[in-house]
Amino acid sequence: MSNLKEQPTPINILYIGSYGTAEESTIHVCAFDETTGELTILQHLSGLENASYLTLNPNGGSLYAASETEVTGDASGGSVASFEIDKATGLLKPTGNRLLTYGAHPCYISTDKAGQVLLAANYTGGNVALLPIKADGGLEAATSVQQNAGELGPNAARQDAPHAHCIIPFGSSYVCAVDLGIDAIVIYRYDEERRSLIPHGISKVHRGAGPRHLIFHPHLKTGYVMNELDSTITQFDVDAELGALTANQVISALPADYNGYNDSADIHLGVSGRYLYSSNRGHNSIAVFEVDQGNGQLSLIQHIDCGGESPRNFVLTPSGDHLLVAHQKTGNITVFSVNAESGLLSKLDSELELPSPVCMKFAIA
Repeated sequence: MSNLKEQPTPINILYIGSYGTAEESTIHVCAFDETTGELTILQHLSGLENASYLTLNPNGGSLYAASETEVTGDASGGSVASFEIDKATGLLKPTGNRLLTYGAHPCYISTDKAGQVLLAANYTGGNVALLPIKADGGLEAATSVQQNAGELGPNAARQDAPHAHCIIPFGSSYVCAVDLGIDAIVIYRYDEERRSLIPHGISKVHRGAGPRHLIFHPHLKTGYVMNELDSTITQFDVDAELGALTANQVISALPADYNGYNDSADIHLGVSGRYLYSSNRGHNSIAVFEVDQGNGQLSLIQHIDCGGESPRNFVLTPSGDHLLVAHQKTGNITVFSVNAESGLLSKLDSELELPSPVCMKFAIA
């Protein structure tokens, strides 16, 4: 069910996923005003437990939400649901299209650039799934499920088994599954004709790193992995033709004098590709790095308090002028301005309170 608030079409539509029961509102639609930095809630939706990760169809017509659960009804594993987007208003319409990911606790979903398939990473299941996307934006049952495998990391409490934490397309022919449990990126070849994932290779990070999220640079042949367990970022040299990643630089996301608890979480590049941002849970900060435009390596230039506890996710506006941070523990979203020349952040007074926000995505224009 949904609770709608009619509003004029905003400049920027923001979708927010939250932890919560199916009876609670776990998906929210907001308007973000880049002039004032203000967030206005337009719609709350209930019916989907733990909507912990969202992604959009590249055509802008559908939103997909992962339900991070161990079971779905009487079936084992979590699920993913599709929503129709009203392109005039940005509001969501539940379609009733909800399918299994065939693994417990799906925590990350993405689509290929053409919007033909959805990819899901099941954290506790330690596996990944591919679900075809129909012409109308709806999902079909998974046609490929692959179990990640490899040597477990040394952290017995967190690396007791494979834990798929991120899955994204890699070039035109591959898919990368980042696995916290085995300190590795598992690379699959995508067979478009069979809608299937085929094991291709594995790229290791250093032991105990606990890789969480992976991004690729839009212009350089480089990628970056946010390592959750030791709060570092690994920079990779990339060969998209061969489907190969080679670990290069490792840099800390924390101040040199910080010795407290921390789990790093999210990572994104600014729109220019000149700056990279990451979030720290514990230190409760956003780290800002300058990207060398020749070799892709990073230099730390700022730490800034993020204005809440446990910044699990953050997002940059399509213009790149603002950065918004979602805090799982304190239930608030804070807003920062981004200096286009220096990449540095400045906190604004604007703030929105929501229970357990953990994922944010801007609508596709």
